[in-house]
Amino acid sequence: MAIRIKNQKFYRTEDLVDMLPLKLPSIQNYIRKGKIHAVKIGLFWYISESNLNRFLQGEYANDKK
Repeated sequence: MAIRIKNQKFYRTEDLVDMLPLKLPSIQNYIRKGKIHAVKIGLFWYISESNLNRFLQGEYANDKK
């Protein structure tokens, strides 16, 4: 279930498993590699809707860390 913080929607990694054709370990790996930008709040990782859209459009594919 998505949460709202200051009018921005955030999804937990488990939400992405339900939304995308990816498994949880793949999503976690993308976060570790910086392909999906996420923030950790408490015990959970959250991905903003804007960062999810950037990932889906391939904008992070060529980012260098």
